[in-house]
Amino acid sequence: MVIGSGPNGLAAAITLAQAGRSVLVIEGQETIGGGTRSAELTLPGFVHDVCSAVHPMAVISPFFRKLPLEQHGLTWIQPPIPLAHPLDDGSAVVLMRSVDETAARLGKDAAAYKQIFNRLVDDWPRLESLLLGMTRVPRHPFAAGFFGLLSLRSAHGFAEAHFRREQSRALFAGMAAHSMLPLERLPTAAFGLVLALTGHVAG
Repeated sequence: MVIGSGPNGLAAAITLAQAGRSVLVIEGQETIGGGTRSAELTLPGFVHDVCSAVHPMAVISPFFRKLPLEQHGLTWIQPPIPLAHPLDDGSAVVLMRSVDETAARLGKDAAAYKQIFNRLVDDWPRLESLLLGMTRVPRHPFAAGFFGLLSLRSAHGFAEAHFRREQSRALFAGMAAHSMLPLERLPTAAFGLVLALTGHVAG
């Protein structure tokens, strides 16, 4: 029996069913899906996320990649700009799929952004099992060490240390805010790093 039909509940139910078990999923809401639900919340034909959905985590999930979801109607749509963070002056700062394209929009912070995220993107094959799997001991200590030194900081401390422009700091803060913690708290930088990294790796 699985209580809740969000992505984690459905993943648990699929795992049990794949092991030959009979599974009952119980959901308290009228529709299934949890944080991945969508509905016409404003006008007919305009579908919105009901909950906060971080789709790169689904695209990049080792578990979901093993499932034949496309055979059941799933189609991933990649927008030309994966993420935008609005600023108070009406402009926006964006994260592009390409690290270099993102950095090109960050002015004097471009070199710092590229130095950090080009290495993390290159290290992704060595970080994936650590960040998204059940690995307890890092198999690739140098990649894990580089990520660890960056991620153990607060988001505020990380942004202040690496970026000089408000736009760059805002972009990082917006991603780190998914931690649901004050950005002065440790290790909120990890959330910003992982979301930026998955945006670059998965879109």
